[in-house]
Amino acid sequence: MLLKKKSVVITLALTVILAIASSYYYFAVYNSVREFSFPATYKGYSSARALFSGAELVVIGSPIQDFEDREVLIGKDSLGGLMYIVTSTELQVEEVLKGPKEDAIDLAVIEPIGIRQTYSGKEKMTSEGYTEMKKGSKYVIFLKKNTSGQYSVINMQAGKFNLDGTDADDAKGSSSKSRIMTELKADFSQEL
Repeated sequence: MLLKKKSVVITLALTVILAIASSYYYFAVYNSVREFSFPATYKGYSSARALFSGAELVVIGSPIQDFEDREVLIGKDSLGGLMYIVTSTELQVEEVLKGPKEDAIDLAVIEPIGIRQTYSGKEKMTSEGYTEMKKGSKYVIFLKKNTSGQYSVINMQAGKFNLDGTDADDAKGSSSKSRIMTELKADFSQEL
């Protein structure tokens, strides 16, 4: 009888330890987010006029999904190494400033950022420190078709500008971003 009680106590103790360890892993490790920024080769624009001229489509709009709910596109090489990770972001377009209006219907754009789940937690990978657009925040976004025919944000962080002040992360980035935004407000004061 004493042996049976010890066996039950040991089993309960091991169950509690396993539950605590599993909870710790799930909340502290599996759901943790590590951020990585990688250099990228891209055509940069240092003025609002050059940026507007280089874009094929310029829209004012807002993402309709939270970042975590968006489709992540991952490209791997033949050995399984990561070639790219980007996010497809669906936009609710309010206005088209440049380009074909029909392209803005059900518009999904490629952002140079993505998040993937690994056993050691989530890895948020970004090109050149790009920050994702936030759901419900209003942006002016400069886009160009990539080699796959999808519209992508150009000029990295200085290719999208938060208009309603609801995205504090949007101010991060290149030194030319604030200057370009000032130029945009001067050139497009009616639209912005």
